[in-house]
Amino acid sequence: MANIDHHLGRRDFLKRASVASCLAGTPFMANLMAIGAASAGESSDYKALVCIFLAGGNDQSNTVAPRSGSAYDAYARARSILALPASQLLALAPQGFNGAPLGFNSALSSLKPLFDSGRLALLANVGPLSVPTTLAQWNGGNPTVQVPFQLFSHADQTGAWQTGLPNRASASGWLGRIGDLTAGAFNTGSGISIAISAAGNNVMQTGNSTTQYQITTEGAVKVGPLGWDGVWGPVGAPLRRLMTEPRSNLLEAELTKVATRSINAEVQVNSALAGVAAPTSFSSSLLGQQLKIVARTIGARAGLGQKRQIFFVQADGFDMHGDLVVDHGSKLKDLGDAMAAFYQATVAMGVAGNVTTFTASDFGRALQTNGRGSDHGWGGHHFIMGDAVQGNRVYGTFPTVALKGPEDAGQGRLLPTTSVDEYAATLARWFGVADADLATVVPNIGRFANRNLGFLG
Repeated sequence: MANIDHHLGRRDFLKRASVASCLAGTPFMANLMAIGAASAGESSDYKALVCIFLAGGNDQSNTVAPRSGSAYDAYARARSILALPASQLLALAPQGFNGAPLGFNSALSSLKPLFDSGRLALLANVGPLSVPTTLAQWNGGNPTVQVPFQLFSHADQTGAWQTGLPNRASASGWLGRIGDLTAGAFNTGSGISIAISAAGNNVMQTGNSTTQYQITTEGAVKVGPLGWDGVWGPVGAPLRRLMTEPRSNLLEAELTKVATRSINAEVQVNSALAGVAAPTSFSSSLLGQQLKIVARTIGARAGLGQKRQIFFVQADGFDMHGDLVVDHGSKLKDLGDAMAAFYQATVAMGVAGNVTTFTASDFGRALQTNGRGSDHGWGGHHFIMGDAVQGNRVYGTFPTVALKGPEDAGQGRLLPTTSVDEYAATLARWFGVADADLATVVPNIGRFANRNLGFLG
């Protein structure tokens, strides 16, 4: 990896060449490269984190699987009717990986070139842990080892992932706490929150001082024609005054603050977005459109006065107790296509090294079939994407994919070998959080061995 790290000119050339190969000779291509060149000068102090949450619990065993030999045979026996044929696994050759040969689900064909070229990495068997936990401790019910609250529950494990506090309730999430530590230093004067969600409300982006700003796939949420011409005509201005004038009652005053902030934010966001088009094509799926508006918002960063941005998008439908063989592939294809389109957009804007995209989910799923699909699990595999990623590698410990294996917490549910804390800390450090402040982002980080998993340069 040292050669890649120290030969940025060559890397930049290859990056641009990969885009050019798809669009060479077109006027659109010329425009893309001009946008990228212009943006590159502005991007040196810019960074963004983009979380893609796979709601419902992604089935890790049919996302990445052993593809040959005895490891594939054990996988096929354990998965039974859910097992992917070896011919449907796209061969991977990760650097420094000494385990059984691995393959992506063929539905992830859009992501394989990114993995092969070092722009995408895999973090294996990561999940919420209160403390490092061995299988012997789990099986023995060791009372000194605290396990996450309400394991295998959607709501509770989504909360554990998003708050980074699986052993207690929290009103804030680790992306929000990253925002608390960085917004004031980098986004001085911006009227828009550092945390921007294209998927509605989530605890992950809620901080102690950070309030997430929610957008639609078209832009700012419309408050209404309050103060500008519209269907309300001359009533708009008086209505705006009514909603924004100072109040003495505490509740009314707070409502006025919210209304004023929302009206001003809508004007600022839509004004900044007005001249920014997505530089590449995105699918019409909800995830594709969410990532499209994220790309546009990144393009509008100067107009928003932001050098740091934290985004949240969500893909639904991963809770596949039934019809997994049919439905999972289509969800993965949507994910892969949307991520690849988003990566190409960051290349075109000259910020591919400044934007790190990563996945998260409620939990992984059981290896053992329930007859049609897979049930709730614990640990799972996740992707990290961008030019700052030390890709074409598997981080963490890839599990033995077999029933009663060394990470089997029951029915092939993976006991995580990497904690969400370590995942979050690595992302936070790259984003600009000081090592001394990591315990603010993930309070339990001192219990785990790794504050930096190494997947970001």
